[in-house]
Amino acid sequence: MVTPARRVVISTAALLVVLAWPAARSSAQGGVTVDAVGDALKIRAPGFSFLNGDPLARLKEGRSVRVEVGGLVLPAPGKLPAAVARRVFALSYDLWEERFAVTTVEARSQSVSHLALTAAEAWCVGQLTIPLSALGSLGSDQPFWMRLEYHILDGDPPSDQSDSGYTLQALIDVFSRRRKTEASPHALEAGPFRTPARRSSSRR
Repeated sequence: MVTPARRVVISTAALLVVLAWPAARSSAQGGVTVDAVGDALKIRAPGFSFLNGDPLARLKEGRSVRVEVGGLVLPAPGKLPAAVARRVFALSYDLWEERFAVTTVEARSQSVSHLALTAAEAWCVGQLTIPLSALGSLGSDQPFWMRLEYHILDGDPPSDQSDSGYTLQALIDVFSRRRKTEASPHALEAGPFRTPARRSSSRR
C-alpha cells in the first residue's frame, strides 16, 4: 500500500520528468530558444522585432526594405563572438492583402510570401544557422550566450546627383547615409545556454 507521503513523492518526480523532457530537445532563455538540428544550431526568438517605426512605415508606403539579421554566439555577455551567422533579407508589403514577403539576398535566394508581420520576422531569424562545430567547447563543456541583432541597410534614396558632382552637400548626404547604416544595431542578448540534444534535420 502506498502511503500519502509516498504518493506525493512519486507524483512530484513524475512531474519533474515531464517538465524536463522538452529541455532535452531545445534550450530557452530570455525569449530566445536554440535547437540543435542536424549539425547546426537553429534560433527562435518570437520577441525579437525589427519591423517597426520607420522601416514599417516605408513598407506600408509600398517601398522595399533591406535588413541584415545576425546571430552571435558569445562565451559570456558582452564578449567577442565565438561564432557568427548573418543574412540579408529584402522585405516588401502587399498593400491589398496586407501581408509581407521576404527574400534572402544571396546567390541562391529563398523567398516566402503572404506572411503576417510576426511570421515574417520569425522566418528571417529562422534562416540563421550556426554550425555546431564552430562552437568548440561552448555548449558542451561551457555555457554560451546568444545575441541577436539587426541593421536596417536602406537609407532614404539620394536626390538626383547627376549634376552635383563632389559638392559639399553631396558629401554631407553621403556621410549622413553612412552614419545611418553604421549606427549601433538593435540587439537582444540572452543566456546562458547549453547545446540541446540533436534532432534530425528532416523534422520541422
